Order: sequence, then C-alpha cells, then structure tokens
Amino acid sequence: MLLTAFYLRFLTFRGDNLATKRLLFSDKLSNWRSLSFFIGKIVRIKNGKGDLLMLVNDAIYTYSAVINTVVHEGLTAYRKKNSHGVMAVRDHFATIEAASVNRKGVQFVVREKSHLQTSRGVRGFIVTSQEALIAEADRISHWTPNTYRVGTYSDRNRKYIKGHEEKNLQQINTFVIDIDTQKVDVAKMITASMRVLNQTPTFILKTDHGFQMYFVLETPSFVSNANQFKSLKIAKRISQNVKYAFAEELPTVDIGCNDFGFFRAPNTQNVAFLNLESQFDFQEMMEWSKSYSDQKRRSVLSLIPESSTAVFDATKQEWFSIMANLKNVRGRKGQYGRNNVTFTLALACYASGKSKQEATDLLDQFNDTLEAPLRFREIETCIRNAYSGRYQGANAEKISDILQTYWKSEYEIKGYTPFIFDEAGKVKPQFFRKHRKSREERTYSHFSEWEKDLECYIESQLLSGQTFLERSQRSVAEALKMPYATLKKILKQSDRIISRVNGKGRAAQTLFSTVAIVVEQAIRHALTKKAAEKEAYMEFLASFTDAARHVITLIESTGKLSEAYKPPVSLIGNGDRTVQLSLNLLGNVYRRRNSNDYRRSS
Repeated sequence: MLLTAFYLRFLTFRGDNLATKRLLFSDKLSNWRSLSFFIGKIVRIKNGKGDLLMLVNDAIYTYSAVINTVVHEGLTAYRKKNSHGVMAVRDHFATIEAASVNRKGVQFVVREKSHLQTSRGVRGFIVTSQEALIAEADRISHWTPNTYRVGTYSDRNRKYIKGHEEKNLQQINTFVIDIDTQKVDVAKMITASMRVLNQTPTFILKTDHGFQMYFVLETPSFVSNANQFKSLKIAKRISQNVKYAFAEELPTVDIGCNDFGFFRAPNTQNVAFLNLESQFDFQEMMEWSKSYSDQKRRSVLSLIPESSTAVFDATKQEWFSIMANLKNVRGRKGQYGRNNVTFTLALACYASGKSKQEATDLLDQFNDTLEAPLRFREIETCIRNAYSGRYQGANAEKISDILQTYWKSEYEIKGYTPFIFDEAGKVKPQFFRKHRKSREERTYSHFSEWEKDLECYIESQLLSGQTFLERSQRSVAEALKMPYATLKKILKQSDRIISRVNGKGRAAQTLFSTVAIVVEQAIRHALTKKAAEKEAYMEFLASFTDAARHVITLIESTGKLSEAYKPPVSLIGNGDRTVQLSLNLLGNVYRRRNSNDYRRSS
C-alpha cells in the first residue's frame, strides 16, 4: 500500500512563541503506518532572531516503524478529532479500518516514571491512535505496549487513568524482559536471545538503569474471557518462562515485574538495537514454553477439587511456616515485596480451605512482626483478591523466589507432590499425570538434547574473542560420548550449530561454532564500526547546518529559491541513506514553500 503525501512540521522559535507550519510534500512510501507520520531528531540552526528546527535524520523512521510494529493495528491510524493528517488519507484509512474485523483498543502512557505511583493512582493519559503516539515522541516515558479494550479517567480533570488491568487486555502484542543493570552490553543480550529463543529480540531499549528487550509477536494474541481467560493464562506462563530462561543467561533480570503492564516507551534516542524483521510466532512460543517447563519440571500448587476425599493443606507445609515468620520483607525493584508475600500467604489459606476471617487473623499477626508493616487496608485487599475465585493456589515458583530472597538463596520447595495417593499408596486415577522420563532413566537421548550438548561443548572450548573451534568430527563425538552418525545428523539439520569442513579424509578439520556466537561477534563488529563512523557523521551534520544557513541567506536576499539550486553539502558515502534523506529533505522543504513563508516574524 502506497501513500503519496504526508506532513512535515516546520518549526520556528522566537523567544517563547512557537509558530507551527505544516508542509505537504509528495513521496512514495511502502509502509503507510510507520512512515505516514514524520517525527524525529532535529538539528537546531541559529539564525539571529530565532532558532530554526528541522527534522533531518532517520530516527524519525525508526521511531514510527517501532510504533507500527508493536501496535499491530490495535489502534486507529489517525485521531478521530483534531488530526493533522491529510483529509483524503484519513478518510481512506478510516474506510479500511471500518471494514476490518479487528476492533480498535487503547493504550496508556505517562510522561514521567514518578507518575506511575502517586497517591491518587497512575497519572497519565489514554491514546487511541498511532498519530497520537507519534506526536508524543520523546515526551512520554512509559507506555503499555499491549492493547486494552477500554480506558477511562478516575477524576474530572482527566489526569488519572484507570483500566490498565489484565482482564481488560484486548490483545498481547509483545513480551518484554526488564534488565536492571547497564553492566551488560547489547551483544551479550542478543547472544542470550539466540541461545534461549534462537532469534534476536525485535528491539532493545536503553533505560536510565538498564535495558528492556522487546519480543514482538507476528500476529497478536487476542484475549477473551473464554475458559476463565485461558489465553491470558497461557500468555502469562510464556512470559514467566521467558523471564526465567533469560535470568539464567543475563544478570539482574526483573522476574517479578508485571507481565503486561507499563514499560519504557521507545523514543528517538533510546533504541539500542533494532531488528523489526525478527518477530515471534505465538504458537511456537507456546511450544517453547511447554518444552522449557518440562525441562525444569516446575509445578504449581493448586486447589484440590471439593469432591476429593482430602484437602491439601498448604498452611501445614514447611515453606508456609518459614514465610509466615519472615520479618525483613521490604522489596525493591526486581524483588518481591510485602504485598507479594502477603498475597502468597493469602492464596495458601484460600487453597487450604481457610475462611476469610482465619486468613485475616493469620496475616494480621504476620504483618505485626514485619520490620516495616503494611497498612491494614492493603492486607484486606490482598485477602479479597486471593479469595476472588480467580486463583487456585500459591505459585511454587514465586514461593521459591521469595524464600531465596529473604531466607536462603539455595532454598528449594519441598513437601509438594502433584500426585494424590489413596490408602493403598496408589495414585488415584483422576489425579494421574503422565510424566516424561528424565534423560538419566532413558537409554537413548533426543536430538535436541544432543544438540544442546554440542552447543555447550563448543562454547566451553572457545577462548575469549574466538569465533570458531577447530576439531575433527570424530574427536568431538568421542568427547561428548555421542554416536558419530548423530553428530553428522546434527551438523546437517541443526539451526543452532554452524560448521565448515576444511580438508579431506583423515586430515580434515571442522570449524564449529554456534549461531549465538557468530551473531554476537557480528554485533560487536557493527558497534565498533558505528563508533568509528560517528565522528564523520557529526562532521556531516555541521556541513548540513552550514548549507541550511546558506539557503536561508539566499531566500532572504532574493525572496525566492532557484529550482536549479543544490545545497553545497558533500556526500560522505553513496550508500548512506541518512545523508541522502537529509539532502532530499533540504531540497523538498525549500522548493515547496512560498517565499513569504520564509520571512521571519518581526
């Protein structure tokens, strides 16, 4: 789909006065959503009485492309009211959207991180269009990248928002990993992604204290209330497994952050890595999540049906006693806090058949022993949520995380079994679950297991900075105690292992590597090259500023600009799209305005 026109804003500052003039010029665009809006970085040119601001580089394209990729048509293209888009174009896309079977939703944004936690709730505003998001470039700090059905304000002045709760989710566009440190480089994060998901992230944002990795879905997962929000539960399980998997590869991954809440918003300055072609299939993510859960054999405490002859009493378990006697619970970013612990204990009471009053008495006593107690109203909220019927019991993963944080770092949950036994010691048929045998119990290994063994072996044998390991195939097979035929099959079929044979016969040596290692080295090379070119790019911007100043001088002296005029800016390289974009922009801007529009206001 092609657009033949879009707006460019041409800003002129003089003191505190801002005059905004819109320029309409023609261009063919292949991505209507990402390129029909033109917001981005600017170069300031001082011209005496005022400053002339011009959009000149391709951060404008990057930002709008990121927004378009994440939103997935969950919002309208243009505002319903007060749009700055061309009327014919707006009407065209309004017709397309009206014919679409997918309903449009809303997203929530805030201007400052501190606005996420105020005494009156979240202070922000609601956006319903991509135009609104792009118009707010560099002015919003956080957003909800996943789309909600509706949103409202909780006050008459329309400053505080509500509706950003999970059951109001309309569609899940992306999974996000929050890393609470900047002591990890982009190459390491990409390598971790290749190891875990065999794909790079869609993009990575740099935050004040770390990074956020976005994994955008090819097609959004739509949330419905069918089967007690089954689709939402599946998505949450995927999100949790992704966080656990990355925590094994990278430091300080925030496991406790909200799966589908507020995250850092992209802008024209904070995109550290971008690969919009790397999007994820939700079905494949489901399969990966199942496989990961099987490998880790992690279980969830659940409420036994009322028809059962016995109720599993979680309050009698060792972990409950330990957690109920914790005193040092406070919580900080990346950790579970007092509300999480209180809610977990309340869920255990609910799953064990305790009444609300019994849970209140127990948690009130627990709160009194805390070094920093909660308000009683917050305890009541935790109990009310736990007994709402939306949950079946406490999550074993969260139990382990809490006790590893506040009790013993090596703690592992005990005393829970997924089987319910009868008096004869046999598993009751209605509670029987089939489990895959562990590798130690099997005679043969699966292809994926051998593949993982080979990947780990290669990474362990490589020296720092080395990309390829040179070995004979038979020596590698012997080192791994792997059948030689299996090794050859892996080298032929694996999409995680890279190999190349040098020589023939007995003297042949194979170069082994992994996709993750090769990608990491490629990223490091690209970053090094980018740093080397940065100085040349700054020189170009300086020359561009001189050219623009020269054009202004010509206009003021003659009142018009010759069609044959070409800005005196030398190209750094024929393949530099940013440079070419800037030159084209300069020419288009000054050729399409009337001469009177260039007169500075007196």
